[in-house]
Amino acid sequence: MDEFALAGDNVSDLEIHEEVDDALRDGTPVVALESAVITTGVPTDPLHQPLPFDWPQWDPDESTNRQLAHWLPRIIREAGAVPATVGVIDGVLRIGLTSEQLDRLALEPRGEKASIGDLSQMMSTGKTAGTTVSSTLFACGKTKPSPIRIMATGGIGGVHRGWQVTPDISADLAQLARSPVCVVCSGVKSILDVPATLEALEALGVPVIAYQADRFPLFYCDGQDDIPAPRRMDQVDQIAELCRTQWTTLGLGTGVLLANPVSAELALDPDEVRRIVTASEKSPDYPAVTGRDRTPYLLKMMAQETAGRALYANLALLSDNARMAAQVAVSLAIE
Repeated sequence: MDEFALAGDNVSDLEIHEEVDDALRDGTPVVALESAVITTGVPTDPLHQPLPFDWPQWDPDESTNRQLAHWLPRIIREAGAVPATVGVIDGVLRIGLTSEQLDRLALEPRGEKASIGDLSQMMSTGKTAGTTVSSTLFACGKTKPSPIRIMATGGIGGVHRGWQVTPDISADLAQLARSPVCVVCSGVKSILDVPATLEALEALGVPVIAYQADRFPLFYCDGQDDIPAPRRMDQVDQIAELCRTQWTTLGLGTGVLLANPVSAELALDPDEVRRIVTASEKSPDYPAVTGRDRTPYLLKMMAQETAGRALYANLALLSDNARMAAQVAVSLAIE
């Protein structure tokens, strides 16, 4: 399945893996995966220690992000769906990556990520980069004969703290508002201004659902902060029915945000996260960190200051979200 079927108006710039193309034509459930987590979200170096949760075939002496790149598609397959990791390889936007291409993203000496505003530059100059939530959502709408309706990630971007002084709002929000895709995540990254992000999603008309939780999940936090979930749903088939109503019955073009809480055993305390973020923002080198570099910087500081606990939680929630996304995709495929 390493051959590509070409799609799009310009076949040299957009390529869809044959397996993904066949699945979409046959009505087989497909789940898209963003790849910025491979290039900038998870360390390339080995952890040299076991994980505190079950990960078959985990090798503590192998590259962390390379193992993640191959593990998430495997989870989706085991749950009954076809994985479609999205990435930019040598200037081509590819929907569904081969094993070799996953390795290429994971082992690039200088990992890059492409948001929706970066795609044209990355593609026109022949770059290789992981796609963020926004550019992956865009790619979901480019498949034929039907779009990809479900994608999985860790946490979406949103409104950064201090936005009143320095407006810093992720392109994920606007793209989610114009992409009829259900994004399965663990909420918005807890380093952000979470209430402001939820207000923005409400204003954009994006339904936000917490899975089996009354409090809004906060990425790798336990979600027990004072932020109520806009909506709660406890069954996968209910979520799939909401998506059908959103897109088919009502004909709305906005996405759906499904927030799946991180496991309680690995969750960080929200107060601890706030303390680390505040301290990181006061560090002498932080003023030089701007735009796209802020989130990777803060996530790196979080991993360091929690002695790896934040990274463990991140790996676990990415796995759980891939599995949940496949379950929703399978349910959505059942008419």
